[in-house]
Amino acid sequence: MGLRIVLLYLLVCYLFLYQNEVEGYRKLSKEEDLEMEEQLKRLNKPAMKTIKTKYGDIYDCVDFYKQPAFDHPLLKNHNFHPEMRSTSIPNRMSPGKDVPKSYYKSVNMGLKGGGCPIGTVPIRRITKDDLIRAKLHSQMYASKINPLVDGQNGTHYAAVQYTSNINYDGVGAVLSVWNLPVKPPQYTSGRIKIKNGAETLEAGWTVNPGLYGDNRTHMYTYTNAGQYSQCFNARCGYVHLRPDIPVDMVIDPVSTYGANQVAITLSIYQDPVKLDWYLKINDDHTDIGFWPHKIFTNLGQTATGVECGGEEFSPTDVPGPGMGSGHRLQYNTLYDAFCARTNVKVNNTIMNPPNDPGYVIDNDHFEVFAKGDVGGEVRYLIVYAGIEGVVT
Repeated sequence: MGLRIVLLYLLVCYLFLYQNEVEGYRKLSKEEDLEMEEQLKRLNKPAMKTIKTKYGDIYDCVDFYKQPAFDHPLLKNHNFHPEMRSTSIPNRMSPGKDVPKSYYKSVNMGLKGGGCPIGTVPIRRITKDDLIRAKLHSQMYASKINPLVDGQNGTHYAAVQYTSNINYDGVGAVLSVWNLPVKPPQYTSGRIKIKNGAETLEAGWTVNPGLYGDNRTHMYTYTNAGQYSQCFNARCGYVHLRPDIPVDMVIDPVSTYGANQVAITLSIYQDPVKLDWYLKINDDHTDIGFWPHKIFTNLGQTATGVECGGEEFSPTDVPGPGMGSGHRLQYNTLYDAFCARTNVKVNNTIMNPPNDPGYVIDNDHFEVFAKGDVGGEVRYLIVYAGIEGVVT
């Protein structure tokens, strides 16, 4: 009961802050305000260069060794460097082929002008408003206000999960990217996920004004690695490598229902030697960052489950944003959100997922289906959908 009261209080606070255009920090005590200013100083590192995108986001080019990851108490003494990459290329059960992607268009991810100087990484500048939103949203997200856990309305899923008593060292997919109308504190996402016990890593796309302060589609990661590591993007434990691809940048363009499909290729693969988890982008599995194994307890060794699919959150009695296209499932990649070329990595070998998928669905308005290996360019296909405007 106490947990539910706290969660409801956080939700009320969250809605109140947005009603007042996130002016809530002006009502903080002097001590709280000073503490927040100190946090901003710690989070916003000195920049060698500043890049402002056409969407208004400001990225500071921060020295690799001064990025937020190294504020983590378990990463104070490290030997990481900007040129780090995963130590080996995974094997494949069947040879990969470079084929034309006629069923989707890839997003050209990266900052204009080549991004940040070598030896620095792009870190999104955080304002006081951002900090308030992020704190509240991270607390709500970590607590998982959802009918699967607490018997409360909130988070809904349409995902396929694989366990099968296998130790997984990675998951990847081509994720179609969408944009639905979302009002804070709502969000809608499509993502891949690995887990072991309560520890999880996610990567994908999201429309989340509570996190980003806008209604655009962004790339995102989420880390849940215990007491010190429950956050989004580059704020705790995740070490960024690429100077030109921020982990939270806007994805544009997005898919159009019944027409052009736009997608990003993401994977989270564990290094077989160092056991760190690498975030990779595009078909060539470009390393853009990693989670050091030492910040985990369970995931420090392996993963026991993987997922791909959609997720949404909306408060009770508020029409939800839906998932993917916001329509019913049509079992057609022109209309449905999809995870194409879905793969798992086992014993450093990339392969199709097992033949016994589990379905994570909590409501008839959300649908997901694993079509399996359909061959051709698409290979292993998962499609999912969630109706826009559903009240739960």
